[in-house]
Amino acid sequence: MRTFFISLFVISAFAGGIATSWWAMNKYNPGSIGTPAHAGAVSNGKPEECTNVSFNVGPRSKTERKVMLETGELLRGTFEANGGLGRVDIFLRVRNPQNEEILASPRAQSYDFTFPARNRGEYVFIFDNRFSLFTSKGVGLFYCIDKPVRDAPVSP
Repeated sequence: MRTFFISLFVISAFAGGIATSWWAMNKYNPGSIGTPAHAGAVSNGKPEECTNVSFNVGPRSKTERKVMLETGELLRGTFEANGGLGRVDIFLRVRNPQNEEILASPRAQSYDFTFPARNRGEYVFIFDNRFSLFTSKGVGLFYCIDKPVRDAPVSP
């Protein structure tokens, strides 16, 4: 009987240690992202004119980021996910100011995208990690906004 209780205690302590380690790994270090690898191609050689943000998306959750665009602007971007075990991937969806989905990525570790702003307003980027039961993901989002080119006035 004594052996049973000692075995039960050891197994419980081991399981508790694993659970605590898993929780700490996801809570405090899901993976850090700097500038995504494809940022150079997205920026057309002008990364200083672009925006780079990093954030975490918890397991079984989603995170939103909003970008204000004017009609006619072109948004070029990329994201990269890090963290977790096994497949390191996340979904991205973008909604326009009328709440219509205009872009949906496959479940991916990185993804490049481009879309024009058809309407003025806030475009919502939704990073979805709801399929992951236990692991958080670090996400690096890099995007550039191209202003529409205005035709120069023709002199008579």
